[in-house]
Amino acid sequence: MENVNIPNYLTGKRVAILGYSTGGKSFAEELRNQQISVIIGLRPVDDEWSLAEQDGFEVRTLWEAVEAADIIQVW
Repeated sequence: MENVNIPNYLTGKRVAILGYSTGGKSFAEELRNQQISVIIGLRPVDDEWSLAEQDGFEVRTLWEAVEAADIIQVW
């Protein structure tokens, strides 16, 4: 993602990205680059779980991520 304008209201919030497809991964990385706290929500059987962890993200089940977040984005 290039030139993404992250709104100021996300400052200090925790965003749950549900899914770790190409779009979800890019958005999560962009948020993290802007110092926004990100948690990835996946099903335990999802192949992307280990990839998201390798990329340095905290990964939880979908429900746990939703409960831990202020804002939720579905990919």
